Amino acid sequence: MQPISWLLSFTGFHRPDAWHERPVPGSPGIKRRRRTLTSPDDDDGNGDAKEVDKAQKSNSSFEEETAITKVLKSVDPSLLDDSPGGVNALTRKGTILMTMCSCLGFHALRLILRDAFFRSASSTRPNTLLKRKVAEHYLLSAIHAFGCSYFSLRKFLSGRWNSPVGSEAMLCFSLGYTSYTLCALKTQLLSDPLWALNELGNFVKIWSCLRAQGVGWVVPMLFSAEVPTAFLDTLRMLAEFGIQPSHIVWRMFLGAFTLSFVSVKAIALPAILGYFVLRPQDYPELHQPAFLPAKLAILARAFLNYLWLSIVARHWVPTRHFHPEGEYLISRREERLPRLREITPNMGQVIQHIRKAYNPMSLLFFSVLQGCYFVGPAAIPAILYALARRPKYRMAAGSVLAMLGIMAVWPMHMERPYRTASTPMAALLQKWLRERLLRYFSFKAIFEEPLQKDRRYMLAVMPHGVIPFASTCLSIALEKEGFVPNSIGADILFQIPLLRQLCRFGGLVPATPQSIKRALTWPYPNNVTFIVPGGIAEIFLMRPDLEQVFIKSRKGFVRLALQSGVDIVPVYGLGHTQLFTMLDKSSALGGFLMRMSRRFKVSLPLSYGRLGMPLVPYSKPIAALVGKPIRIEKAYSNPPEELVNDIHAQFIAELQRIFEKHKGIVPGYEHKQLYLEDEAVPPLQKDAMATDVLFPSSMPDPKGQVPRSRL
Repeated sequence: MQPISWLLSFTGFHRPDAWHERPVPGSPGIKRRRRTLTSPDDDDGNGDAKEVDKAQKSNSSFEEETAITKVLKSVDPSLLDDSPGGVNALTRKGTILMTMCSCLGFHALRLILRDAFFRSASSTRPNTLLKRKVAEHYLLSAIHAFGCSYFSLRKFLSGRWNSPVGSEAMLCFSLGYTSYTLCALKTQLLSDPLWALNELGNFVKIWSCLRAQGVGWVVPMLFSAEVPTAFLDTLRMLAEFGIQPSHIVWRMFLGAFTLSFVSVKAIALPAILGYFVLRPQDYPELHQPAFLPAKLAILARAFLNYLWLSIVARHWVPTRHFHPEGEYLISRREERLPRLREITPNMGQVIQHIRKAYNPMSLLFFSVLQGCYFVGPAAIPAILYALARRPKYRMAAGSVLAMLGIMAVWPMHMERPYRTASTPMAALLQKWLRERLLRYFSFKAIFEEPLQKDRRYMLAVMPHGVIPFASTCLSIALEKEGFVPNSIGADILFQIPLLRQLCRFGGLVPATPQSIKRALTWPYPNNVTFIVPGGIAEIFLMRPDLEQVFIKSRKGFVRLALQSGVDIVPVYGLGHTQLFTMLDKSSALGGFLMRMSRRFKVSLPLSYGRLGMPLVPYSKPIAALVGKPIRIEKAYSNPPEELVNDIHAQFIAELQRIFEKHKGIVPGYEHKQLYLEDEAVPPLQKDAMATDVLFPSSMPDPKGQVPRSRL
């Protein structure tokens, strides 16, 4: 960086000596912020003192700590620059932390937008998935552009354009969007060099502004470059509403975009920043070493803007440069993406869905479940650390550890059937939780034959999913008919304090041969036992575009049913693959997690649901398809292998039959197919975000035609 700094210093673009020789250390640019308070009518000889007081007052307000600075200081003072004048400047560690937090915030915002606006009957079709991802990215771009434009325009219209108030928050906001865009479109970094330079330059500019001292007054000017992007996003919205380019409204916004792009990005912003940079004595903060990357990034982006203007001037193709409908994402012209209004519900449906899905009590229920599964075990090291190193918290940590120990060894009475809540308060709580769970998933149950009270059943539910909610909801539905089902859960669930109590409260039984055989012998009302044969291996088969079950090699549950003489009922849970977004076994990391999960007999999927939380599912409809029972007339102490294979084949055939017959009951499943684990499945649809570009790189041909690879 030193040779570059010397060269730029020679040209006057970067003068570090002006920064080191600034008149007031820690208060850059104080000279220009002074104002003369004296007037011809008020010249009493104290004008100089008033001028100094005004300058000090202006400078103190300039260096006032922001809310973000106060929070970071309370978390870790090393996140802030402690040099003179670095009140709101962040260190490299602090900037990395803010990048991660704001990036996660934009990811959560994208998930909320997806859940609220892109829940249609055809949401699982490949073209609809492509369009949804394009629309999600454009919505995030619009939120960022309009937010930055509002910030800049408000500063300019209020006459306080050089005030740093709110600059740090907007820098963090923009840094989150830029970093998230780079992560989501990482495959474009090499395939589209101009787009990569543009986005990386924006990232470096914002990063450098957060690291620099006293440059908050420049931020409103820098964010004025987002005004043309706001007009561009408006043009995309008009295209989605079906407004043609020949319409007067389209032409008006197109003119606004062109005028703002040329006037702001091509003329005003470079000229004004050049004026400030070439006056190092008046604006020394623009010549500090931490701000040099920002100036280089601004220079590079200015060159890209001029290059883009030259491309547009020579080859004007609206669908190439604005991408109003996203056709550039697909390779074949006949695969047109649907309109946005075709895959989004109306506003009334959106409001109704948000009221149901984001109900505080529903989120609280799933958050408690998530906390018991993750936070509880993770808190044990913190408790042990407090006992060993923190005498102040030793009493509280010891009490919590003792309580967890008691809950871990408290007898659960697995040898007897589960009964419903014995006290009125517990029964009321249980009923309230179960009804809310059914409403959350809009649950439906289809029975080919009613279950009889004088027979015992093993209901084998597939697929597993991250959590088999279809089994839970079907168990609640059967309780309304007088049954009290037994549900088989992973043995690890009964090793975690508090979670084991919640599992038993829900009627779960450990997945051990002894516990399963015992549950299969219980009479009515406990004569129904749920089991999920796919297990951990089936979790990693989840894909949003198809259904796949792990059943060919799973014959143990058939053998247990024959040994106990109970009927086997195939059950298919429609909607399990839509409740979470997860990394399946087709990826290297997903395959590694599957092997580790099967080896340690604990599920370790990399998945998330609502708000990016691991165990909070999306509020999507699910249905349980209950097939015809496979009759087992007598118990076999040692069932023959031929009989096991025959019953197993009947189970697979019945599972496929009920899937094909009733798959249309859940929206989006009409065109899905069911695959077994050894069958070849089509490759996962390429992520549309991987080819989503907002900046042109390849030149159009001389005839003005768009390259076929971009259509």
